[in-house]
Amino acid sequence: MQHKFIFQGGNKQEYNTMACKNLEIDFIVQDDNPEMASVEGDIVANLEKIGIKVNTQFLNNTEYRDAEVNGDYHLLFTRSWGAPYDPHSYMASWGVPSHVEYSAIGNLQPPLTRESLVERIEKVQTELDETKIASEWRSIMEDVHMQSLFLPLWDTRIPYVLNRRLIGFTPASQAYSIPVQSIQVASGSKSVTIAPGVGALFSSTGPINPHQYSPNALWAQDWIYEGLVSYGQDGEIVPALATSWEVDPSPDGGQIATFQLRENVLFHDGTPFNCSAAVLNLDHVLSDVVRQRHQWFGAGKHLKSWTCNGESELVLETSSPFYPLLQELTYIRPLRFASPSAFAEGLDSDPDLHNSCESGDFGSKWDRLEDDVKCMGLSAPIGTGAFKFVSRNVAEDGSDDEVVFAGNDQYWGQKAGIETLTAVQYGSVEEVEAALMSGDLDMAMGIGPLNAKQVQELKFRHSDMFDVRHSDVIQHSLLVFNGNKAPMDDIAVRRAVIHAIDKATFIEEQFAGLEEPVTQLLPMSAPYCNVDLSPKWGYDLEKAELLCSQGTLQSAANPSEALSGGAIAGIVIAATVGVALIGLVARMIQRERAGKPLFAPAKNDIS
Repeated sequence: MQHKFIFQGGNKQEYNTMACKNLEIDFIVQDDNPEMASVEGDIVANLEKIGIKVNTQFLNNTEYRDAEVNGDYHLLFTRSWGAPYDPHSYMASWGVPSHVEYSAIGNLQPPLTRESLVERIEKVQTELDETKIASEWRSIMEDVHMQSLFLPLWDTRIPYVLNRRLIGFTPASQAYSIPVQSIQVASGSKSVTIAPGVGALFSSTGPINPHQYSPNALWAQDWIYEGLVSYGQDGEIVPALATSWEVDPSPDGGQIATFQLRENVLFHDGTPFNCSAAVLNLDHVLSDVVRQRHQWFGAGKHLKSWTCNGESELVLETSSPFYPLLQELTYIRPLRFASPSAFAEGLDSDPDLHNSCESGDFGSKWDRLEDDVKCMGLSAPIGTGAFKFVSRNVAEDGSDDEVVFAGNDQYWGQKAGIETLTAVQYGSVEEVEAALMSGDLDMAMGIGPLNAKQVQELKFRHSDMFDVRHSDVIQHSLLVFNGNKAPMDDIAVRRAVIHAIDKATFIEEQFAGLEEPVTQLLPMSAPYCNVDLSPKWGYDLEKAELLCSQGTLQSAANPSEALSGGAIAGIVIAATVGVALIGLVARMIQRERAGKPLFAPAKNDIS
């Protein structure tokens, strides 16, 4: 057995450096995510140093989702949702069983509980006083930080690599968006190829239904569909299908938002966009049954009515104040508008009998909803966006070899400079890089198509061929601990894991300066998140070993008899005071014998 010594208050204390040798944890990693793959080995090696055996499971997207939902993990890599979702929507999702954080916060340190935390997160969003909002978010952030359920790893800036024949690109200000609308073709063909990604290599767009989640690709939904408003630079809410709006208090204590709709807008099939089309989409997304799937979506919870004043004015009313209303209406899903012609019965489609939902796409936790609603889906992805869907080539395994989009010639705003845009599937990041170098591929956009070292290599060694851009910091990459599953239900073990992971070293080695270590759960640039949280939970191997020793001893004991963190702290303080008193008495005796009493009267000095 290995032992070490540390000195606390002048006293030598012995502890077991392999106190965690009997602990095993499951680390869940998505098999097609290059960021995860690049650091998994480092994290495993770090935890081996304190005796924790890590069982890494590389899962496909479906298996990974199931593990998240069912809490089948101890340690899992994820990201914050980023702008414009942080903090309100991301943290509201923690109360929804289909999100990984739901299991993570299932066993919080008292007096905090999952229920009380979620209640506070929801309540602060009904406040309209800026000072109170900021104060409560600070309190929530501090309480979450002290639970040690997350290890913030690095900041995430979205990389974009474009062949220099393409110009005019502007990086995204919104997570999960790949904004290609501004791109112009300076030379060569106006048919452009892209390898897109929002966390993994592209494999499928799904049906591209704007009202549902996975397997629908967010970036494809964003190209085809639009909402009332868009998310602009620095969080500005800018007009989209609404040209102007007013938000006022309602007589019932909620809010009334009145939107003037953009005129002469056509869906890709030529159907006019108007208030009737908007209400049809709202009816289906927010039906009494389907809105249960959108529990994370605060606007869906608070909206109680949506009506037309003619075809050019839409009125939304909430049941209570909700400060993020306009921000949530910028989201890529679920409140963007599909053409009425794509609904099973057009404008007459009943939300319960002919809903726009795709059968089987609610997710495993929500399959029961189909007992009360008939999911008919959409006949085709038809929106008002700058790009329209053309075709897809399906591979033998059901994935998409290629998906083809075309510029929308009837678009109401700036028309795309790209005539044909083809999303291409590649089997590896090496294949993506080779296709870029050969000229077969024009763009690799987002997180997933290339790893960080490849991006930096293209930026600094091949700048004559490629324009490499990055967004501002949009998200934070995180490790999530399942606080509802032993041994990670022990806060001492969680903190030991945090202190054992030397993230600064492997971030420098794996990301070639592209990303920087962070200590906060959410980016400082997110609303109300500019909060300096402490302690910083930095790398400290000796502290990790000591904490793990305490945690293991508690875990091995009967939980009802285990000492709480406060009790341990009290014992440590009492012992320290006791040792100090003994030392003081010994010193007094020694000085008395030497004729130099410690408390002798002081002599007057008049010189």
